[in-house]
Amino acid sequence: MIISRLFIAFFVFASLISNTAAKENGYFSFAAEPSVRIGLSTNSGSVTITTSDTSLVAVGYEGPDKVLAVNRISVAPRLYRPPVIEFFRFEIQNLETQTDAEDLAKDVRAAGETATASLDLTNNKWRVEIGVSRDTIEDANDYKSALAEKGFEDVVIVTDKKTQPSEEAVALSEQLRNNPNPKSEVRSLIKPTGSSQPTTDAVVDPNVKEIMISGASESAKFSSFRPISFGSLNQRAVPVKLNGKAYRGRIEVFVNARGSLTVVNVVPIEEYLLGVVPRELGLPAIEAQKAQAVAARTYALANVGGFSKQGFDLLPTISSQVYGGVSAETAMGTTAVTQTRGIVGTYKGKPINALYTSTCGGRTEDSENIFDFNEPYLRGVECSLEGRKHFEPFMIRSSRELPKVDSDDGLSLVRLASQLAVNGFVLATNRYTDEWFDLPPNETELRSWVNQLAIKLGKPLPTYSYDIVKAGEFGNMLAKMMYAEGQTDMLMSESDINYQLSFADAGDIDKDQRANIAMLFRDGYLSLYPNSNFHPHRPMPRAKLLRLIETIYTKKKIMPTLQTGEARPSADGKLILKSGRSERPMLVNPGVFLFREFGGQFYQVKEIALIGGELVAYQANAAGEIVYLEVRPSAEPTVAEKMSPFTVWNENLSASAVQSRLSRYVRGIGGLIDVNIVKKGFSRRATELEIIGTNGRFSLKGGKIRSALRLREQLFVMNKRYDSGGRVLSYQFTGRGWGHGVGMCQYGAFGLAKMGVKYDAIIKHYYTGVELTKAY
Repeated sequence: MIISRLFIAFFVFASLISNTAAKENGYFSFAAEPSVRIGLSTNSGSVTITTSDTSLVAVGYEGPDKVLAVNRISVAPRLYRPPVIEFFRFEIQNLETQTDAEDLAKDVRAAGETATASLDLTNNKWRVEIGVSRDTIEDANDYKSALAEKGFEDVVIVTDKKTQPSEEAVALSEQLRNNPNPKSEVRSLIKPTGSSQPTTDAVVDPNVKEIMISGASESAKFSSFRPISFGSLNQRAVPVKLNGKAYRGRIEVFVNARGSLTVVNVVPIEEYLLGVVPRELGLPAIEAQKAQAVAARTYALANVGGFSKQGFDLLPTISSQVYGGVSAETAMGTTAVTQTRGIVGTYKGKPINALYTSTCGGRTEDSENIFDFNEPYLRGVECSLEGRKHFEPFMIRSSRELPKVDSDDGLSLVRLASQLAVNGFVLATNRYTDEWFDLPPNETELRSWVNQLAIKLGKPLPTYSYDIVKAGEFGNMLAKMMYAEGQTDMLMSESDINYQLSFADAGDIDKDQRANIAMLFRDGYLSLYPNSNFHPHRPMPRAKLLRLIETIYTKKKIMPTLQTGEARPSADGKLILKSGRSERPMLVNPGVFLFREFGGQFYQVKEIALIGGELVAYQANAAGEIVYLEVRPSAEPTVAEKMSPFTVWNENLSASAVQSRLSRYVRGIGGLIDVNIVKKGFSRRATELEIIGTNGRFSLKGGKIRSALRLREQLFVMNKRYDSGGRVLSYQFTGRGWGHGVGMCQYGAFGLAKMGVKYDAIIKHYYTGVELTKAY
């Protein structure tokens, strides 16, 4: 079906759609793919239409397609003026009496010609009119000669002029006078003309305009009172261009109420969607773009005839859906449209008004709180999955048991032990407990720790027995690693030793260890127990030894360094690091030591969701796997739309600016005193404002709030600064989101798609209770 031939559809296209669509088994369906009419321009003085094909084709209301034999034409409206036609009559003039005229007329008739006698009122003389008029002077002269041969030599040729409007000009004038739809802005002929004979006495509207088509070939030079569609010879394969911009389908032009051209792209709906989906949601997630394709298809079908008085269905702007033609098409967008072909969202068997918004601010809103309609499928919902399901795709998990410690010191020991464990220190446990830290290390652990110290300090691995677990023995061995041979004995006099070892049980230290231990105390390596004793012969617990190692590493600046970065949303259990404009995935070892910050402290956890924006510190093993990971949580929102640049915004306005904006929607405020939010919707959007002015109190409701204040959204709070008299001086609006907030959140759809949610689930998440129906 060539939709462009059905120009009567200007008025009844919506009913044609409803008649074409049928319910099969309770579902909305079409026999074939429908077309839509997109109003590309509503006030063009002239347009240029081209194609890269061999020729353009013109399609009118009646008759066959016309091949124009050119690939470029210009189209413009022109005020119609009926052509003036000359015709020639024959008279014998200036006869004195009626009798003379009638006698002469009798003689002419006797010679086989028609003749009539009449009075010429211009000179009060009589005349005889002979024969019928001729269209050309040549025919007139021939006829005059023939009359002369019959004896009538004083015949005069009289030249007259008349206007002869075309049949279609008369029909268009009648259409405008008897318009069945007075609100229609279409001023081209959309009705049959009936007779093909020209009418000489018809009244032509002086404002009638015709469309002038100009091209390089004779077949491309013509005019029309009807809408004309232009397409490529191979319409399905070669786009047609309007002023250089390519569109699929055909380009139709007609005259509108302003006397200029309205230009409409008549295009099959699936081809239309190819130019919509990338412009409305170009974010790189196929399931999000498929959801957008379903929403855009559904919206188009539900809003067919939305601009019927102007002669089309939809605008190519945010007033309907943003449509960019062929130049907007992308590979992913085309795949999204193709893989969802014919699928629409329906509620009780009808296509829904599938509204969508860029960034919902964490929650969508009930339709009646923003618009003047209440749709059961346009209910406010959270822009996230329910509960833990929302974070499941971002989880990183560890097989390690959580610690069982009861003190802040035990908490920090867990972190320290974990960092040492991934740097060669053997720790014989999969779960840290207070009891484990309070006990001495076993022989395997002790050997590992001492050897790691020697390696870090650049010393040979020492020979020792398990006795070094005792504080005095360990300190004596440590001094031999830390200082040159004989250094402590040379630098520490007896008085120095006594000064450094001035604690209660210093006398229990073996004499040959005193200088070494004194120097370690002097340099801040060794420490006492809380009871102010050193207990040189007591085995040191793990906690004491780990703190000693930490002190040595810190003072010597050999503490293992963690790599840092910013996390992107994790996927498949991998840590994804932001790396410039790219992302770098890293495998996470199943036994990773996993820590998350809470209130300034790091706690070991079994799992953590990395939603993106977290600052991380980590260490990888030789295989490149993350074996230690610390996460500082992001302060950013966690909702699915979190990647939008409009998730949170601020705008500061003076009181006078707020008054100026509000006064366009609320008249008679007077001087603005204050503005308050008195009602909120499901999403916490402001749904009613109280405006206090010097002339009283006023109310502003629904979507007018955003329009009046000219804010990105009406999901906001106000921080106000007052003067001493209680009048507001300025308003700081802190808000979330961008758009009207009803229906599918586009950035939210992108976020859900990145989490692995499929397009059908995305549609059903944002549109309550809908079904997905194959409409054709």
